[in-house]
Amino acid sequence: MTDFFAQAASLAGNLAATLGAAIPALPDLPNLPDLPDLPVLHGLRDLPGLGDLHDMHALGAVSAAALAAGFTQGFAGFGSTVIALPLLVAVLGMRVAVPLGCLMALAINVALVGRMFGHVRRGPLIVLLLTSLPGMAVGGRLLSVAPEAWLEGLLGAMVLAFTVFAARTASAADAGGATAPSLHAAGAPLRHAATVAVGLVSGALGAAVGINGPPVVAWAMRQGWSRHALKATLAGYFLLAGVGIVGAQGLHGELTGRVLLLFCAGLPALAAGLYGGQLCFGRLDEAAFRKVLLGLFAVSGAGLLWRAAGLG
Repeated sequence: MTDFFAQAASLAGNLAATLGAAIPALPDLPNLPDLPDLPVLHGLRDLPGLGDLHDMHALGAVSAAALAAGFTQGFAGFGSTVIALPLLVAVLGMRVAVPLGCLMALAINVALVGRMFGHVRRGPLIVLLLTSLPGMAVGGRLLSVAPEAWLEGLLGAMVLAFTVFAARTASAADAGGATAPSLHAAGAPLRHAATVAVGLVSGALGAAVGINGPPVVAWAMRQGWSRHALKATLAGYFLLAGVGIVGAQGLHGELTGRVLLLFCAGLPALAAGLYGGQLCFGRLDEAAFRKVLLGLFAVSGAGLLWRAAGLG
């Protein structure tokens, strides 16, 4: 474990040194008239001297959020974006934090999904993904044009909704393993309508505020699947939907140079957190950790709503 963290720290140091060497050589980068007009460079034009990479507060926030996201997902199996986005939003704002958080979640799911691929329920997964695509287009547009306070309020509401859902699920499990009623008892028409609705809503939420988990998890838990099929299908959805969400954000110009550089700077912390979470799984008190995590989710969601209301 010590060797892994030493390698991660060394990689972070090398990345910072490389960026530091490149930045002084381009002191007038935002004023260069002959840069191609590419969306990925818009963030560079907006940052005199790439100031965010010199700002230790921004780099510290990105590294802390990435470490927390990786550890949370590796240990608890959920909640990476829910724990990371409030911190990123507080430091970077919605239009940088959301695509940055989505890139982190995509990287995490790439690392996790391969081990569970054999248990994926491909039919329902394909239907859910196809119905998510129109929602992703709408959510990407909302991220570009909606007032930031509205987006913060929506993100806060989704964080609190996720917190309530996770707490109720944990309470039901502690009370005797009660499961949610299956959608199969509702009949095929209602079951298909629910899948379409969940796909549209989750696609829009994922692209607009970076959190698409609550409706999808609630839908999946009512399919009557085994535990392995449930986790594998959810992981497959979040991976493939993440590709679509990041693509929709890119089409609307949200994947700026600023976002990509901060993502690269946070990758070592993300990898270290993921490794550490998987290493600690089974060694720490999972119930206590989840309670602390849910408490953090609740505080984060309330804080976002407070800021969105103009009170913070």
